[in-house]
Amino acid sequence: MERFINKKIGLIGLGISNLYLANYLIKNNKVFITEELDEDKLKDRLDKLDRFVEYECGSHSEKILNSDIVVRSAGIPRHHILVKKVLSKKIPVFTELEIAFQIIKSKINKIPKIVAITGTNGKTTTTTLVGEILSSYYSNVVVAGNIGVPLINFVDKINEDTIVVLEVSSYQLEDIVEFKPHISCILNITEDHLEHHISMENYILAKTKIFINQTRDDFLILKYDDENINKIDFKKINPQIVFFSTKDLNEGCWWQKDTNKIIFKFKDFFEEFVVDPKIPGEHNIENILASICCGVLLNVPKKNIERTISEFKGVQHRLEFVREIDGVVFINDSKSTNVNSTYVALKSFNSPIHLILGGRDKGAPYTSLFSLIKEKVKTVLLIGEATEIIYSQLKYLDVIIYKCETLENAVLKARDVAKKGDIILLSPACASFDQFKNFEHRGKVFKDIVNSL
Repeated sequence: MERFINKKIGLIGLGISNLYLANYLIKNNKVFITEELDEDKLKDRLDKLDRFVEYECGSHSEKILNSDIVVRSAGIPRHHILVKKVLSKKIPVFTELEIAFQIIKSKINKIPKIVAITGTNGKTTTTTLVGEILSSYYSNVVVAGNIGVPLINFVDKINEDTIVVLEVSSYQLEDIVEFKPHISCILNITEDHLEHHISMENYILAKTKIFINQTRDDFLILKYDDENINKIDFKKINPQIVFFSTKDLNEGCWWQKDTNKIIFKFKDFFEEFVVDPKIPGEHNIENILASICCGVLLNVPKKNIERTISEFKGVQHRLEFVREIDGVVFINDSKSTNVNSTYVALKSFNSPIHLILGGRDKGAPYTSLFSLIKEKVKTVLLIGEATEIIYSQLKYLDVIIYKCETLENAVLKARDVAKKGDIILLSPACASFDQFKNFEHRGKVFKDIVNSL
């Protein structure tokens, strides 16, 4: 705790996490924020910023190089020119996650009990479900992190009895020093965020930092048949590994398709679960398997786990049912900000699909979608900056493609051509930042348009 008292702390970027972190740290430190966006684009956040926090907007000066500690907004890569200057001065660089962890650890004088969940896809659904499973049995559960509310918001509410469930991203994990979950979970690793990490190797390395401080008393939950997870050297892993899979395993947690039961077998423990999931798709079976592992390892009774899963209706912006009009179903999957997530979404439905794609391109090819587009998609409706990039790759397929520019145009066009029994699916495979504040904003706009029809 002493390392975050009477210090000059510089923050690069005024993201949500850094906003709340600045307001917390200003109580005992001098805090300075540098942000390259213009002030008029940050009015909502600046209005919430403590008046004693200094800041500059519009460009980065070198004032931050006078800091004792620097915190980068998680989305700002370590190869950013300003971060590189900070590192060259031997100034420690953290993200909000690491600082919040260290503050909590100091306040309660022990390592908090944390379940940390990462993965390219499925993080939010799994984090939410784990939170609900644990809350069905324990009275003091906090759900935070990349899911929407930073951990720093809860530092004064967490005590030695609290169980903390965190969604953590590869961006946050890059600067881990002491962060240590009791249970860590890597759901999957597929190509994403290469504009940030530069290479797939770096991306995998960032994900694996989730377990670097774990010991044999801790647990690591991994997808058994994930190609990139299997590139990890398991011999160098300290925590006990629990695998999950939709295929039969000898040990771990798996879905027994012929009986539709979920089996959990680990060392001397054996249990069968019967659930009736409300969330579609085999990928959500995987999310459920990982969630069951977390619940069992934290001694939640079987009946609580089964009931919670059977009642769980999913999360906003992830295969979210919006409305049915004249037999046409509208699905909001705005959280699919990468190609693999859209691939998973397409696999989840058997009805003909009108697919809304586009936004800000993230560098990954769209070729992996070809087979499912041929099989399931009637029309593709392109929006945003990535329109021409996607079109250049999809134009040779036997599918009707509309260049719609805006989300509203795409919804109206899809509504015009869709027939009874069809699905209109917003699953963009791209970031939202060309036309929207974030994927939540994009999803809300989609729902507003649909509900206005």
